Amino acid sequence: MKFKSLYTAMAALSLVAAPSIAAAAPVATPLTQPATELVDGDNALAGGGFIIAAFAVVAIGLGVYVAADSDDSPNSP
Repeated sequence: MKFKSLYTAMAALSLVAAPSIAAAAPVATPLTQPATELVDGDNALAGGGFIIAAFAVVAIGLGVYVAADSDDSPNSP
């Protein structure tokens, strides 16, 4: 039981400390930001977002099907 309370305290401390540390980080200036550049030709990504979204919809659908599959047989022998 001591480990459970230790893990809970560590999780709470990390949830409290993370935003405080992020707020203390220095703000990026234009000199530290990467330069923007235009990508065209063979290196341009066209339509890749639709494929990823389609795979996500299929994965969610399969997850719902597996979760809702009614198996009436008991798991114990």
